[in-house]
Amino acid sequence: MRNLLSPFLSKLLSGSQRSNNVKRNILGSLFLKGISIVVQLLLVPLTLNYLSTELYGIWLTVSSVVLWLSFFDIGFSLGLKNRLAEAIAQEDYSTGKQLVSTTYIVLISIFIPLGIILEFIVPLVHWSALLNVDASYNETLIDVVRILLIAFVFQMVLHTISTIVASFQKVALSNAFPVIGNIISLAVIWLLTRYTAPSLRNMALTISFIPVMVLLISSIILFNGRLKSIRPALSAFNSKKIKDIFSLGIKFFIIQIQVIVIQQATNLLISNVSNPDYVTYYNISYRYIGTAMMIFTLILGPLWPAFTEAYVKKDYEWMNQIYRKLSKLYIAVFGMIWIMCILSPVIYPIWIGDTTHIPFLMTLSLAVYFCLVTWDSLQIILINGIGTIKLQSYVTLIGLIFHIPLSLFFGHYIGVYGVIFSMILITIVYSIFFTIQIRKILNQTAKDIWQK
Repeated sequence: MRNLLSPFLSKLLSGSQRSNNVKRNILGSLFLKGISIVVQLLLVPLTLNYLSTELYGIWLTVSSVVLWLSFFDIGFSLGLKNRLAEAIAQEDYSTGKQLVSTTYIVLISIFIPLGIILEFIVPLVHWSALLNVDASYNETLIDVVRILLIAFVFQMVLHTISTIVASFQKVALSNAFPVIGNIISLAVIWLLTRYTAPSLRNMALTISFIPVMVLLISSIILFNGRLKSIRPALSAFNSKKIKDIFSLGIKFFIIQIQVIVIQQATNLLISNVSNPDYVTYYNISYRYIGTAMMIFTLILGPLWPAFTEAYVKKDYEWMNQIYRKLSKLYIAVFGMIWIMCILSPVIYPIWIGDTTHIPFLMTLSLAVYFCLVTWDSLQIILINGIGTIKLQSYVTLIGLIFHIPLSLFFGHYIGVYGVIFSMILITIVYSIFFTIQIRKILNQTAKDIWQK
C-alpha cells in the first residue's frame, strides 16, 4: 500500500518541507488505518456472533448516547489544536506548555464533576423505554451506561495527547492510539466469545477501558520523551490562555454539538422510528460505505496542522495547489463509493455471513450521503486548519436545530430512510456554504464573516 501510494503522494505533495511532512503522515496514517479497517471489519461479525442482532443494536445505541457528552469540552481540544500548531510554527514552546497545561486542567475540572453527577442520574432513567427495548434489559443497561461514563470521563481528558501530537504535524502517530486499542479489543472480544456467555457488561468494559489504558500509557511515554518541552504542569497553568483557547474553541463547540446530533442521535432516532435491528443495518452499511470516506479523510487529516502553518506564513500558493489536487482526488473517491454500493450484495455475505441481511436501499441511501459528506469534509478540514470557522459555527446550527424534527417528520412517512434523508438535505446546505468560503479564502477575496 505504501509503495503504491508513494509515487501518487509525491506528485500530490511535492516540494516544501511542509509537503514532505504531510506525505509521511499520510502514508503512516493510511498504513495504520489499513490495519484499523481490517480490525473493524473483523469486530463486526465477531461482536454479532458474541451478542445478537438485537443486543448489538442496543449496544450501538447506548454507546452513541454516551458520546453525546463529548460536547462538554466546549471545543477546548480543537481550540488547542490550532493554537498549539501556531505556537509550534513560531517555535514558542513556552506558550505551548502553557496551552497544554491549561487545557488539561480545564478538562479535568469539567469532566470529573460531570462524571460524578451523571453516575447518580443514570439509575433514574428508564433506559429500556428510551431505547424501545424489552424492560428486562433495564438493569443491565444501567450498569453498561455507568461503565461507559466512567471510561468516557478518563478518555475525554487523556485524548488530549492525540490533539497535541497532531499539532506537531505527527498525525500518523496520533492515529496509532485507536488502532492499538482496537487490536487489543479484538483479541479480548475473541476471548469473550470463547469463554463467556453473551454480555453487554463485558462488551462495555472491553470497548471502553482498553482505549483509556492505551492513551494513559502513551501520554506517560511521550511526555517523558519527545514532548517533554511542553509536558503539562500546574505551575504552567495560565488563566489568560483559557480565553485564547476558548475564543476559538467555542466555535468548534457549536460545530461539535451539530456533529453529535447528526451522527450520534441518528442511532437513537432510527431505533425510535423503527427498531434496534435497523440500527444494526445502518451501522454495518455506514462502516462499509464509509471506508471510502475514511481513506480520503486520512489524506486530509495531516493537512489540518499544515494549513494552520501555511496560513500563519501566508503561503497561499501552496494552499491553492493542494486544494486543486485534492478536488481531483475526490472524483476517484466518488467513483469508489458507487462501486462499493453496487458490489454490496456480494460483499455483505462474505463479510458478515448470514447473521443478518442488509437492505440494498440502506446502502444506496448511505452512498448518496457519503458522496456529499466526503466533499463537505474536504472544505471543512481546510477551513478548520485555517481557523476561519465563525461562518461554520452559524451554518451548522441548521443541523442542530432541524435534524431531529426533520428525521421524525420524514421518518413518519418513510421510516428509517427519513432519518438518512434529513442528513442528506442538511449536508447539501453545508457543502454549498463551505465550498464558497474556502474558495474565497484561497483567492484572498474573503471579507467579513467569510474570513473570521
